[in-house]
Amino acid sequence: TLKFLNSKKIKLSLLIMIFSFNVNAAFTEPEMSQLNEINNKYINKEIESKEILKSAIKESIANLPSEKTNILKLHELWSQATKIKCRLAILESLNTDAETASKYECLANEYIAEANFLKSTY
Repeated sequence: TLKFLNSKKIKLSLLIMIFSFNVNAAFTEPEMSQLNEINNKYINKEIESKEILKSAIKESIANLPSEKTNILKLHELWSQATKIKCRLAILESLNTDAETASKYECLANEYIAEANFLKSTY
């Protein structure tokens, strides 16, 4: 029985590897390049948005020093909510070509929303 199970596992592993190779081979080089460009665009947008948020947090603390603890608590809670919100927002694109771009676009938008809120408090 053990040999039979190992044999099935090996066959299944081979099928998965072959299928994975064929899926990757379905993309042409220009398509892969375009997908990478799109993903990089949104990754960079997320990085820039995170920097804007960090700056907004620092400004908020500088302008409202007595609220530093609350600002930092809010940021921590907002970060947790952002992770959950973006996870739910991209459910349709999970395991698709759009997954990376969708994830980073959502994160970037949420960072900007938080930064805008913080800027509106002072």
